[in-house]
Amino acid sequence: MINTILLILIVYLALMFGIAWYFSRDESLDSYFLNKKKTRLWMMTFSNAATVMGAGAVVGIVGEVYNSGISYGLSLPISFIAGMIILGLMAKKIKEIGNEYGAYTIVDFFEKRFDKKNKILTSVLQLIMLVVWVGVQAIAIASLSSVLLGFDLRFALVLTALITIIYTSIGGLKVDIITDVIQFWIIAFVFIAMAFIGYTEIGSISNLVSNLTEAHLDPFNFGGVGWMIGIMLISGFLYVGNTTHWQRIFSAEDPETAKNSFFLSIPFLVILAVIVIFLGLLSSVLLTDIQQDTAIFSLMVHILPPSLVGLGFASIIAVVMSSIDSLLIGGSRIIYGSIFKQSGSETKKDMFYARLITAIFGLCGFMIASFVPNIITLGFFVSYLALIFVPPTIAGLYSKKTSSDASFYSILIPTILLFVLFPILKENTFAITTPLGIMIVVLYDICFKSRYKVYNHPPKHK
Repeated sequence: MINTILLILIVYLALMFGIAWYFSRDESLDSYFLNKKKTRLWMMTFSNAATVMGAGAVVGIVGEVYNSGISYGLSLPISFIAGMIILGLMAKKIKEIGNEYGAYTIVDFFEKRFDKKNKILTSVLQLIMLVVWVGVQAIAIASLSSVLLGFDLRFALVLTALITIIYTSIGGLKVDIITDVIQFWIIAFVFIAMAFIGYTEIGSISNLVSNLTEAHLDPFNFGGVGWMIGIMLISGFLYVGNTTHWQRIFSAEDPETAKNSFFLSIPFLVILAVIVIFLGLLSSVLLTDIQQDTAIFSLMVHILPPSLVGLGFASIIAVVMSSIDSLLIGGSRIIYGSIFKQSGSETKKDMFYARLITAIFGLCGFMIASFVPNIITLGFFVSYLALIFVPPTIAGLYSKKTSSDASFYSILIPTILLFVLFPILKENTFAITTPLGIMIVVLYDICFKSRYKVYNHPPKHK
């Protein structure tokens, strides 16, 4: 089985490298970071779906459903539906603002809508968030390697880092979008096959349910009623604060394409989310005494024939790559924009620096994974950090009266509290940081209006 897995893995990676090399020839910075703003509807739709369906979601959800039941698993379809609707409703406005400002990332928006201190703060926090998300994906693939191939966890991280960073650094966003489409269909095929084979083995849904504990069927088992209500109310906003989605919106060929791509991705994401929950429940019935983060991989080994185990491995590699590509390109663009000034001309050195920054940023993400090898812990932290960006983002997009100080402190103060309180409150930290951010962005200018009579207005991009 190991030889079959390695052969399929080598063929898959060779295919991805070949695509990256072919489409990255004579690439420009605009193509590397924004696909020349020519991304079409269905390319963006499947790219959105592949990127959102990250390894943190797949591996983390299956593992937690195996451990505690459907409660945590339900957050996935809720988040997907709400998130795609919210981004769909905001995409047209974001795209128009991006065209007006000449923006590449959410950091560019905060700089040109507010001021330099907002740019510095959002740059630092976005980079922290993106590098930790890279770590989440790295943990997932390292777990897979250790289960299927018997690799030591840290060796698997090093191997994964080299493969993924080189591939991503070559391609940029243009190649990321192309490979996302391929990766989406690999993911869909394997997951549907696993669900079908798993259903055949368990016999029926009634058999599955009868073998589950009462706690596994309790929708409030993971974090209680309050946590589930919070997920329903705010989980969709997680995507607004992540620069990778802004970068894709900016890359769309027009505002309508950006908007419709998110709405069209909803049914595909919901189907995959339901399958992921089913696989988690299946693993809790069929498997015993396994590590939580390895549930999806152990299930593959248990129910799939050797040939399909290799494809299963490739599907998780696809999930990881489709997410890490976007994260690395988003982070590297923020760093590149902070170091180099945009000019009318570019040289081969500019592309070299862009790729070098992408590679260095990727290494940082994999180093994070080696220090905190727990998907759920990392996932919660960066999710709550992403939520902090939402109030000033919405205020900046739709209100001309929100001041730069209101934006700055609505990010800074909740972030400090997140770092302080997260080790104590864990999954419930958002109940403090999110409302506080909203209060600051709404009330700051009212409380200090005597000092700040002149408000920032969105500048026109020249």
